Amino acid sequence: MTGVAELALGVVRDPLLGPLVMVAAGGTTTELAHDRAVALPPVDVALARRLLDRLRVRPLLDGFRGRPRVDADLVAAAVVAVSALAAELGDALEALDVNPLLATPDGPVAVDALVLPRRTGESTFG
Repeated sequence: MTGVAELALGVVRDPLLGPLVMVAAGGTTTELAHDRAVALPPVDVALARRLLDRLRVRPLLDGFRGRPRVDADLVAAAVVAVSALAAELGDALEALDVNPLLATPDGPVAVDALVLPRRTGESTFG
């Protein structure tokens, strides 16, 4: 796909804070770039846009080097949706990982996803 920015989107569990929504550089650069932003759910559209704006890969969404612009509002909506899922599932969710999330001019496409439920009886404090 041409004009694609690869992002990662998910939920990670902090032992003290609980679930955190995470958006990051995705695909094969996730571990290499260490380019991520996190927030406590619930995340609204304005906060989702600020999370995206914090990423060093943000210029890719704006049509960097002649690529088509990505609909950042649709990407922000995906962040909001994952946040709503994190808030709804609460302690039942250990982690959620969508990587890559392909950001395209027509909207984001989740290529791969992993959902890890929290084991019954597992304490937030380990």
